[in-house]
Amino acid sequence: MNDMPASRPPREVALDLYRFGAVVIVVIGHWLLSVMTYRDGEFGRDNPLVLMPWTQWLTWFFQVVPVFFAVAGYASAVSWARRDADEHPGVSRQDRIRARVARTLGPTAVYSVFVLLVMSALIVVGLSGQVRDVAGWAVAMHLWFLAVYLMVVLLTPLSLAAHRRWGLAVPAVLGAAVVVVDVVGISTGHTGIRVLNYLFCWAAIYQLGIAWHGGLLRRRLLLTMAVVGAAALPALVTWGPYPVAMIGVPGVRVENSAPPSAALLALAVVQIGVLFAIVPAVNRVLARGLWPRVLKVGNANVMALYLWHMLPVIIVTPIAYPFGLLPQPPLGSGAWWLARLQWELVLMVVTVVLLSLLSWRRRLFAAPLPTFGLPVPALVTEALLYLGSAACALALALIAATGFAPDGGFPVLPVALFAAGAAMVAVRPRIRTATG
Repeated sequence: MNDMPASRPPREVALDLYRFGAVVIVVIGHWLLSVMTYRDGEFGRDNPLVLMPWTQWLTWFFQVVPVFFAVAGYASAVSWARRDADEHPGVSRQDRIRARVARTLGPTAVYSVFVLLVMSALIVVGLSGQVRDVAGWAVAMHLWFLAVYLMVVLLTPLSLAAHRRWGLAVPAVLGAAVVVVDVVGISTGHTGIRVLNYLFCWAAIYQLGIAWHGGLLRRRLLLTMAVVGAAALPALVTWGPYPVAMIGVPGVRVENSAPPSAALLALAVVQIGVLFAIVPAVNRVLARGLWPRVLKVGNANVMALYLWHMLPVIIVTPIAYPFGLLPQPPLGSGAWWLARLQWELVLMVVTVVLLSLLSWRRRLFAAPLPTFGLPVPALVTEALLYLGSAACALALALIAATGFAPDGGFPVLPVALFAAGAAMVAVRPRIRTATG
């Protein structure tokens, strides 16, 4: 199999666009689905995917998280190839992983602490527990992504080693595992086994990004993948057990995203096949004008955008709806869609202001998790790194599922789990030695 190139490749500006664009599309989709209501003096929310089932088809265009994971796989391969080549030859495997995890946990911890302080203040002022529960869910539901991202980052050394030895067989086997788990879980009724697909599906997509960096996914193969995926997806949702919606919809027997399914993998194959096949053409377009500068700024703030994008929903809702600043026409009417556009524009303005403030205090809001050295063996700190990262991932998954104010209360267990995990990740050996 071809080893990953050691020399520095040219900048793939197209992938910068894909990364930033994927997050922007996810943000817009979350805002569209955040149909907050204010009726008879009480706040609530509607779910258009349930009340207007035809909108479930739109999720095929808004579910672009697979693109982000494929780009992340490519970026990890580039980063490790550069370090192995000549840039940081003395940095250990443990240090590399800790740095990647710390860059994720630092901003996430700041965001979580801020939200928890706000929720605690709402408890003190006596705000309704039901309102706190809804608000806590709104600002937490997107954190599942970070839980999965931590998982694939931890497995990066194994993913790269597997790529070097087996190449495209790795994503193929992982994809087959997704199908097998779905077949077993759905056919037997033991759907709990499908939780394995959080690993198999997202690792397969991540691995495709690594394979593309290694030169194994040529244009013809990418387009073939896209055609196969495009044929499989309609069949899976028409004759298979999968729903149309590529995100969770209350009441369905099988979900496509929680956990991910074979149908979501088929959609991912279409997206990756098409978008990666046109990378050279997109690179040529983006190499001119202001595009490189715009994408540099966008990608520098992509983490902040993803973490904080639901906070404007909580800011705008209690101001705009009780005071009649935003209309609440009948769901699905032409006026309702126009109101959705107004809602999006207002949230965009608030988000720009919020991101400007976050950028101003970037040393706080974008800082990686601080680390400290202890006179302990490197093997111990490496074990703590993996155990702590897993604890943080589990904590984020629990918060995403139950919110920052479950039933109006305080998420004691997830917070304790995250704090303990972050403390373990922060420990590094005082005398660094290369471990891989």
